Amino acid sequence: MEIGPNMSRSCGTRFLPPPLRTSREMNPMFHATYAKDAMPLTRAWCLLAVVFFCASNLFAQRLALTDVQAQPVTGPGPGLRIALGGTVNSDMAVAQRDTRDYPQSNINPLFSNQVQFNGTVSYESIGFNPGFRFDFAPGYRLNQWINFEFETGCIYNTIESYTVTGNGTFTGVSGDPNLNGTMKLDAQGYLLQVPLIVNVEFSYPIGDGWRPFVGAGGGGMFQKLTVGTISGTINYQGDFNQSNFMGAWEAFLGCGYQVAPGFDVSIAYRVDGVLSPDFGGYTMQNFYTQAVEFEMNWRF
Repeated sequence: MEIGPNMSRSCGTRFLPPPLRTSREMNPMFHATYAKDAMPLTRAWCLLAVVFFCASNLFAQRLALTDVQAQPVTGPGPGLRIALGGTVNSDMAVAQRDTRDYPQSNINPLFSNQVQFNGTVSYESIGFNPGFRFDFAPGYRLNQWINFEFETGCIYNTIESYTVTGNGTFTGVSGDPNLNGTMKLDAQGYLLQVPLIVNVEFSYPIGDGWRPFVGAGGGGMFQKLTVGTISGTINYQGDFNQSNFMGAWEAFLGCGYQVAPGFDVSIAYRVDGVLSPDFGGYTMQNFYTQAVEFEMNWRF
């Protein structure tokens, strides 16, 4: 029986065509793929929102100078300094060998017990490449002017050269064995230093978050000196590997800038000295390590 429009009205029921289905409904795999692709995007936006909130909050705190000054990094209490920087070129000259002052006759060249030298040596030194320095220094600040800290860390320099001055002849080497004047040779090795120093720092806050400082300290320094191959005009294999623990001192100056309550960053220049370092019978002249560092300072 055909049901026409009039009959549908008389029966009180109207037949409508089925609704159109979207491609997402017709293909459930499309919906699953869309949901799967949308999840990482949603998480990324949430992460960006959190980062933006934190950054804007930190920036707002920095702009509100009254809030920053309410919790100054120069306030009393415990703190921590972490620093990373680089050392500059240095030389470590030999002051005396086996308790005998220079000039010395018929001695082995530095770094090797296998090579013999017949003649007189008047000067020896070790040259270093620029290296790196890392500091870890917990401390306690008494007030906005005075801070005490215990500093340790690592200072590392590779060896660049070995310089010897004198007149004579080497045996047990390759190359030209004659020494007449000064000979500068390439060398492989390193110097590792670990400071254990108590410092006192004097700060002078000048407003707007700036904090110039200067300080000094004393303690000890562990050192390890290793030298291998010597090459250049002459060539031989070094066998030098000695360590010591000597008295040491430090002096420094720099300037800090407060970027958030209880936190500032600074640039510092530091000089460390070791008192008459002795390596296996070779007494060196006072050795100075100079470094420039980027520092982060927390006040808890």
